[in-house]
Amino acid sequence: MVHHRKLLFIFSILLVTTSPHPFQPANAISAINNFYKNNRFKGAFLTCAVKGCSADLVAQYIAFKKEGAEKEKSKELKADDVNNKKDILGRGWGNEAVDVRTVNEEKDFCFDARRSAVFLLYGGLYQGMAQEAIYNDFMPKYFGTSTDFKTVVSKVIADMGFITPLICIPMAYFVKGLLVGDSFSVSLQNYWGDVVHRGVLFKNWMIFVPVQCLTFSVIPPHFRVSFVAFVSFFWVILLSCILSG
Repeated sequence: MVHHRKLLFIFSILLVTTSPHPFQPANAISAINNFYKNNRFKGAFLTCAVKGCSADLVAQYIAFKKEGAEKEKSKELKADDVNNKKDILGRGWGNEAVDVRTVNEEKDFCFDARRSAVFLLYGGLYQGMAQEAIYNDFMPKYFGTSTDFKTVVSKVIADMGFITPLICIPMAYFVKGLLVGDSFSVSLQNYWGDVVHRGVLFKNWMIFVPVQCLTFSVIPPHFRVSFVAFVSFFWVILLSCILSG
């Protein structure tokens, strides 16, 4: 068995080293670059769909652990309260304190597939394909393709001042509302409530104003959506936690 493994290892080395197109990091980078150049919308959808779904899974797990910690703390407080009452009355409480402490309901993590679907669609369709069109078709048409200070500032203002509060973030609430059965008006009320009471828009600006300055100045056009997707992985975790409330 060991002899066969050695032969297989030697064969694999020979195959790689004698191949007319051996794997090299430069070849991989070139292939990725060509893929995103030649498949703009497909690359944008795949990248942002995976990002949106995986970020929401992380957010769900964080919420699960937080809920478990809160339940454990609540049980401990209840047990302490029972013990205090037992000490005061001296009798009549039996083993109630023991019952509270010994009940340990362990629950395995189970992800919400419907909620993950919200962020898969939101990521792929809007953050991927729609933003690819906005960044590389719409904005160059109206603001130009230059990366000078005036052009970059104009694009950032348009994105942060109009697109984000009127389309980007509301879209997440509308898609979620569609899947959970909320009406358009209820979804809009939820969005406005989170803007006023949870600062969802301000939190977005804190992250993406500096990010978009980089996006429109130094990032190549065909990598802009992927760059924003990488950064917004953490934003989607935050937004998922807010939407779960």
